[in-house]
Amino acid sequence: MAETEAEYTALPLATRAGGVVHLRNLLMLSPEGLTSARVILDAFGNGDADFAAMLPQMRDLLLLISDGPKALAKEMQDWPLGMYVRVVEAWQGATQSGEAQDSAS
Repeated sequence: MAETEAEYTALPLATRAGGVVHLRNLLMLSPEGLTSARVILDAFGNGDADFAAMLPQMRDLLLLISDGPKALAKEMQDWPLGMYVRVVEAWQGATQSGEAQDSAS
């Protein structure tokens, strides 16, 4: 499992409470979690997405991929829209390389 976790890396996110939550790669989610995440991500697929309207879905996605959803929920309580977008984009950038390696094999 450690080798798989190293290959499909998570994005560490420091919280203001002093902890760290990890935003996991999609390939490290349960089958049910992966299905739920894909539904949310499909809604983002439209280049004309209205981020303000999608804030609840971004929140749900981050809680779903987090290894510490309670700590993350507390962290996100006062986040502005831009913080959600920034974290989702950082997570996508950090975890996409593992998915690309998997699909190439």
